[in-house]
Amino acid sequence: MNTVFLGSFVGTNELPQGREPRIAFLGRSNVGKSSLINLLTSTRAARVSKTPGRTRALNLFRVDDRWIFGDFPGYGFAKVSKTERGEWQALVKHYLTAKFFRFAVHIVDARHPGLEPDLQLQEWLRHSRMPNLIVLTKADKLNQKERAEAERKAQAVFSDQHLLFASSITKEGKRELEKTLQNLT
Repeated sequence: MNTVFLGSFVGTNELPQGREPRIAFLGRSNVGKSSLINLLTSTRAARVSKTPGRTRALNLFRVDDRWIFGDFPGYGFAKVSKTERGEWQALVKHYLTAKFFRFAVHIVDARHPGLEPDLQLQEWLRHSRMPNLIVLTKADKLNQKERAEAERKAQAVFSDQHLLFASSITKEGKRELEKTLQNLT
């Protein structure tokens, strides 16, 4: 896919305009947001780091002149101050309430479904009526028994949501997610 980095943004008044559907990639720090974007685009456009909290602004990518992907700062256990974490949360809410994005990919670590920050984000997405899909990443790190348990737990806590397992290593989930996004155009 033709992927162009549009820049890093910290305010909505500087966001690029366009008619493409805008997809928000949201999740905890180090959950695989950038890796999932790279999987979908078959590129290394989004910077991947093993250090939680590296993404500190909204990074935008134009993909095939069909979509704009937004790689959001993570929330959760990043080693940053509470003030900075609060600023990230305000940034996320600011972008999402500005209606710049029309769909969210809520990324959850398949090894830890149902953590409080993920439940809070899902409740916020539900309350704001933003269509979304929950993607359980790092599926390759689970054996069959762990995967079945993760799916059972995720279905219990995200009962009204469609769930999709994904792995940037095995490429699992890529086609299903592409199909979902194609329905947005």
